[in-house]
Formats: sequence, structure tokens, C-alpha cells
Amino acid sequence: MIRPATVKDLNSVLELLQHFAMASALNYSEFTSGDIKSARGKLLELILKQYLIVAEDSGKIVGMIGAQREQDPWIQSRTRIRELFWWMEPEYRQRRLSAELFIRWQQDCERWLKNKVVSQVSLSTQPTTNIDLSTRGWSCIEQHWIKE
Repeated sequence: MIRPATVKDLNSVLELLQHFAMASALNYSEFTSGDIKSARGKLLELILKQYLIVAEDSGKIVGMIGAQREQDPWIQSRTRIRELFWWMEPEYRQRRLSAELFIRWQQDCERWLKNKVVSQVSLSTQPTTNIDLSTRGWSCIEQHWIKE
């Protein structure tokens, strides 16, 4: 089942966020207690005011997509919804529930664009993924490089 996250999902979503962090190429694996507190607050904001959907299997949350609306810093009339994280537990990837999660995200994005709620939608993937979203109407504009 794909559905919007609720406040009661906060602990499960936080756990998945930590799984996402540990797998990230951005080296987010060392959460402190302060980071956990901050993440809880941000997740709560996404649940209540922004966008967070979850994939649920037999009552267990196994995937999620979180996003926030933002104004373009250069063009004041342009707003976008920017995906912050997209995570599916590894054993659920390339399965129906994983596809349903992405399809729900895409349907929501298409509705926002059509209704002019936002003028752009932003989605990122890790460099190790082999997902080609161009077949679903997405355009790859740039790559993101990090140096530490």
C-alpha cells in the first residue's frame, strides 16, 4: 500500500531515513543524538506541511519518498518540489511495491505541474543506480559532484 505518512509513522520513517543515510554516497552514516532530534523535526515538518509518502507491506513501512516545496533562487515566479530522499529497503527494490511508490510520486508531480502548484519537479538518484527515468518523461539536466 502506498499512502501519505502520518505522525504515528515517525519512528519507522526515521529508521528508514537512517538506512538511506548509511547507504548514501554522501557519507551520512554518523548520526549524533542531535542529528536524530533534528531529523525527527524535519520529518515531522514533511509529514505535516510538505510531502512524505510511504510504501507499506503487511503493516511495516519499507519505503518512502520525501520532498519539499521551494522557490527558485533566481526566478521568483518559479517554484519546485524537490525530492529530499527516495528509499526502498533493498529486498523490495525492483518489485511491484517499489514501482507503485515511484508511480504515486510521479502522479502527484504531474498533478502539481498541471495545476500550476509548482513549475518544476526535482528528483535525484545515487550515482550507483542504473535507473533511466527518461523513459518516464524525466530529463537529466546535470550531475552533482561532491568533494570532501
